[in-house]
Amino acid sequence: MPRLDLPEPLREQLLLEIYKQAEGMDWELMSNPQKTSQYRKWIEDQKVGGILLNFAPEKDVRVWIKDVPMKEYARSLEGIGGYVRFVSHRFLGAEEIIRVGLGNGWTPVPGSVDEKPNHCYATNGHSKRYVCWGRPDRISDLVWASLNIAVHETEKPTIVVTTRDGIDVSPAERALQEQIARHCAIGLVHLHRTMIPNPDYIG
Repeated sequence: MPRLDLPEPLREQLLLEIYKQAEGMDWELMSNPQKTSQYRKWIEDQKVGGILLNFAPEKDVRVWIKDVPMKEYARSLEGIGGYVRFVSHRFLGAEEIIRVGLGNGWTPVPGSVDEKPNHCYATNGHSKRYVCWGRPDRISDLVWASLNIAVHETEKPTIVVTTRDGIDVSPAERALQEQIARHCAIGLVHLHRTMIPNPDYIG
């Protein structure tokens, strides 16, 4: 990945602008061809490419946009990673996932929140359980990650399938997911989420 020698204030300005536009177009709901088209538009945008092209050729600018801000965008919406402060709205995070998945009295184990898939450990002061979450199209990754934990630990892992406006689970799909979870002895719940204003936003 090319390294662009950007002054930090300018880098923050660019990240804020790119994320502002991504939020406005609902990036996570866009198709791959739509995203490909948007990378071209960002290069042609004076607020983005017009600045970045002063520091690198077009091919490196495109890679930077794709592999720096947009690689971190989905994580930032989850409150994970070092780019959270650049999104104006995000999901509540692991606390909400754990409350829905395990109930009140459970909290994230500090330092355990991570990705691929989104996951953490939760504790109620006596027990520790693995929880992972993601969209319906990631269910195979969530099941596989949970099974890899289940074979090594006594506490049953839990999957939280997350949806939002524009993403839903059909009754048939939901029933199949629940059947798979029961067969694998994995906890599974569904959560429809909405975003909140990001308390860490610097824009």
